[in-house]
Amino acid sequence: MKRHLRRMMQDLRHRERDKQLRQLRKQIGSKTESEMGKPPLDTEDDWEFEDEQWDEFVEMEQQHRPRLKHELARRQKRREEAKADSASATANETGIVFTVRKRRVRAFAGGELVACWLPPDMAATQKTAIAVGDEIVIAKRGDDRIVAEVLPRRTTLARPDPYDRGAERVVAANVDLVVQVSAAKNPPLRHGLIDRYLVAIERGGAAPAICVNKVDLLATAERNGLRETLVDYETLGVPIVWCSTKTGEGMEGLRELVRGKSVVLVGHSGVGKSSLLNALDASLEIATNSLHKEGKAGRHTTSSSTLHEFPDGTRLIDTPGIREFGLGEMTTDELRFYFPEFADLAMGCRFRDCTHLHEPSCAVKAAAESGELRIDRYERYVRLSEETRV
Repeated sequence: MKRHLRRMMQDLRHRERDKQLRQLRKQIGSKTESEMGKPPLDTEDDWEFEDEQWDEFVEMEQQHRPRLKHELARRQKRREEAKADSASATANETGIVFTVRKRRVRAFAGGELVACWLPPDMAATQKTAIAVGDEIVIAKRGDDRIVAEVLPRRTTLARPDPYDRGAERVVAANVDLVVQVSAAKNPPLRHGLIDRYLVAIERGGAAPAICVNKVDLLATAERNGLRETLVDYETLGVPIVWCSTKTGEGMEGLRELVRGKSVVLVGHSGVGKSSLLNALDASLEIATNSLHKEGKAGRHTTSSSTLHEFPDGTRLIDTPGIREFGLGEMTTDELRFYFPEFADLAMGCRFRDCTHLHEPSCAVKAAAESGELRIDRYERYVRLSEETRV
């Protein structure tokens, strides 16, 4: 009986000792390394151990001390890393993307041009994920800069990805004005391309403008005839500037149109976008090329979109010339709303959801046939609708 009671008392003391040891390890784990040698309690009496039990406890604690010191060092390292990450986060800076290359960009940040790497997830979809004009957050990792975040965009100009019908390629971001540059001649002005751009600009939220370049190549009668074909756009409130980089005609008007704005120049290859930029600021010295003699198609002198900043705060983005510009995943029902001259006429259509294509009693078709609506503008709408989804 006495032996049984003695064993029970020993078990109780061992449990109490283990409890006190856990408390001691917890206290030691929360202290710094310099405090490791200090007793966790004020006096030994607080432990309520006999001398022999205390010696046994201290011996056990010393056996565990290397493990506790390792744990303490690990926690201290984690605290230092977290503090370093916090300091790095506060040192992040914002910038504006000037050019985009494979897995990297150049951005204007802190008064200088800096190179930034793209993280793997962003690099995998960089045609959509990041574009010239994007505002970005730049984080420093050692000597490198990383694009940590792309800030929300105000506007975009995007076109379908030719290799992935469901995806888009963002041509430029955060622009106030999209200037669609066409040549008066060589290459000839393409109204269908202008229509496509106007739809894409409206979808992206920017304002449109048209610049007709190379007007020095036209005789007076030719110029008047071409001007007549663009009246519909002027009626819609789209500004049109007639320019010549050779004679200087219209350059002051173009300069006033873009002043103080973030602007992107887009258009067919060979229409003179780079020449216009050089005329606006000769210090840019952007390479230009003449047309191919056969077919009079433009050469690609601009291989990627690039942002140029002018002293007056104007930002102009030069883009590579294109041959085609699709509308991507757009339905016929959506397309009709991007022809604003249809809106009032559509009130007379028999069906509220009339697409102005095949429905009976369509007021828009009737207006096109009567001449109230320009027939060529309506026909271009019909051709565009053939590329959309029903």
